[in-house]
Amino acid sequence: MDRTEDLDAFLRDLLIRLIAIPSPSGEEGALLAFLEDWFRSRGFPVARFPVPDHPWPNLLIHPLPRPRLLITAHLDTVPPLNHPQPYEAVERDGRIYGLGSADVKGGLAALMGALEMVGPERLARSSVTIALTVDEENMGRGAEALARACRPGAVLAIEPTDFTIGIAEAGTIEIALEIHGRPAHGSVVEAGRNAIREAVALLRELESLPSIQAEHPLIGRGAVTPLFIHGGERALVIPDRCALHLDIRWLPGIPREAIVGEIEGVLARYGATWRVVDLSAPFETPAEAPPVQALAAALREAGLPVRLSGMPSWTDAEPFARYGAPAVVFGPGTLALAHTPEEHIPLSALRDAVRVFVSLLQSS
Repeated sequence: MDRTEDLDAFLRDLLIRLIAIPSPSGEEGALLAFLEDWFRSRGFPVARFPVPDHPWPNLLIHPLPRPRLLITAHLDTVPPLNHPQPYEAVERDGRIYGLGSADVKGGLAALMGALEMVGPERLARSSVTIALTVDEENMGRGAEALARACRPGAVLAIEPTDFTIGIAEAGTIEIALEIHGRPAHGSVVEAGRNAIREAVALLRELESLPSIQAEHPLIGRGAVTPLFIHGGERALVIPDRCALHLDIRWLPGIPREAIVGEIEGVLARYGATWRVVDLSAPFETPAEAPPVQALAAALREAGLPVRLSGMPSWTDAEPFARYGAPAVVFGPGTLALAHTPEEHIPLSALRDAVRVFVSLLQSS
């Protein structure tokens, strides 16, 4: 694949094939089987890594107990809820459209292209392991199980970062809560306490908290995002309950006890009942850390600019960072397009990503 035309054709055909295989979280089996056959047929050593409480394992290529570099990409996508043709890739104006094209089957296709060019013999002489994980878009059980067992020297999680090196990642506090009011006839406003109004006031107070108003130079401000909200049962009755599901962005540098204390103080003042659905800490990797410098060198060799960034979303890098590995997030594609019907990735970005991954693999 020395010629650009050959590489483009390889990447186009491979990404179209990857998109055509449905792999929402919990249904990664068909894609896993395809990839296992693809790597085995090319002579790469492959192993399945069981994931507790999940129907499918992770897939490891050139598995090592303590690789110097672990490169991970997830197999799953979000469900195809509002996507008109999630598994029928469309090429338009040099871009490939389809569910998972940016997050993260495009990055996976580029990594596979790089491995095709490097070959199994060269990979076998390296200290790199490739991990294709399950469940990233759901509970992250694939990465969590692997991080407990494997202690890599550094981790690269492939995600759509527009070729910026994500050295900081926001944490997540996901909360399900319910606010209780007092019912009354809808016209006798003064006699009731409207739980929906209370919920709106609670959201505003949460958004004004110091930990949320704080700003990180690479990520921006914290955030309080209502994901679901339900209140009221029928017309002409003041609603006496309102249920919310919140996703709260937790910035690196803010202690857990500080942000959790601020949030719980607001919830208590409103008499809310709540449960924490997920709590994942943020992390930040120094710019001088080995994986950052290795990626920077690979970008320069590929003729691309070196730019640092922050990842506002949880990724498979988090559990490895939690267990002490320097971690970065990097890849082709635009995060804002992921999970939308307009999700796509430019073919030229895949070609550039191959060059970066080849350089990285050959230097590791």
